[in-house]
Amino acid sequence: MTILRFPQRAVQAPAVEVKIDRHRIADALDWQQAIIAEARRYPGGSPVLVRWLRETGLLAQCSYFSTDPDGGPLRFRYIGRPALDTLGEAWGRMMLGRPENEDPHDIFADAISRQYLEAIDGGEAVYNEISVTGIGQPFSFTHALIGFRAGSRRAVLSAVKMHDVAGPRSHRPVGTASDAA
Repeated sequence: MTILRFPQRAVQAPAVEVKIDRHRIADALDWQQAIIAEARRYPGGSPVLVRWLRETGLLAQCSYFSTDPDGGPLRFRYIGRPALDTLGEAWGRMMLGRPENEDPHDIFADAISRQYLEAIDGGEAVYNEISVTGIGQPFSFTHALIGFRAGSRRAVLSAVKMHDVAGPRSHRPVGTASDAA
């Protein structure tokens, strides 16, 4: 019997690169702007906002993170289709209820976490275009982030539009045709 030997080499994981470009809120897609406008009606957050998202069919495009009532880290409370379709259902099941800083995609999670904190602490919505390589197939997306603070409780709603690898399919200002959710 012949035994074949293959050289032992460590498999090198690709380097993760996250590029974040800030854009004006006015550049957000019309449905993202509608979410921002509705969220502004509830500065501390509200179940009424979630009901509105569900009724308009926009909830599936969003992810929601909040702290426990006494504070602590932001936790995955609701994970929308864009994140599940990109990072996987197994990842979503693993992360639901867990602190966002425990995401195994640590470089990506750290970059996004800074954006969440800015939306919460700045008191204004944030709109970014993000490109990511080194986590499976390259991907890009825009997100509108709306932060909430009520006492020691903090939360952020992320309204996400995924793009193909080449970049945005539709990054048009309100008032022009846009790719719907």
